[in-house]
Amino acid sequence: MSIPTPDEFPTIRARLRFYQVTAWITGVLLLLLVAEMVLKYAFNLEVELGGPFGFIATLPPEQVTAINLSKWILIIHGWFYVVYLLACYLVWQKMRWEIGWLLAMAGGGVVPFLSFITEHLMTRRATRQLAEYREHWTERDREDAQLADVEAGLSERERADLDARVAEEVARRQER
Repeated sequence: MSIPTPDEFPTIRARLRFYQVTAWITGVLLLLLVAEMVLKYAFNLEVELGGPFGFIATLPPEQVTAINLSKWILIIHGWFYVVYLLACYLVWQKMRWEIGWLLAMAGGGVVPFLSFITEHLMTRRATRQLAEYREHWTERDREDAQLADVEAGLSERERADLDARVAEEVARRQER
């Protein structure tokens, strides 16, 4: 499995921030949608914005004459969920996670309160992995520098002997 390179880290952090914002907005919109559904199906009420009964009022559906906020909450959440899915995909794709993580993130936008939990867990996971990846690349750079120092200290004869031994080992492994 390949891991992100350090030059990808800023992009990943930006995508992670986008994911965090969309997760919170999606979560709030989902809670509003649940409240709207309770009003609609339990009490047969819709939320009206800017109507004759005040800035915001709950009314039976047939009495709504101004902006039907209930319908707008439904529409906005639906479209914003698409933006949330895009944010999930962007993080998942750059972090190179398994498909199960994408499905877990996507599920966060359909279960009330779950987007807040998945956002916290996925952000923590991504942040922890980025720190591990940074350590990996730092260690690799240190090993490359040590190897370069060793190679710089070799004489022409030692370099030729080493190249010959490496070629023999490569040939031996290819025969297997």
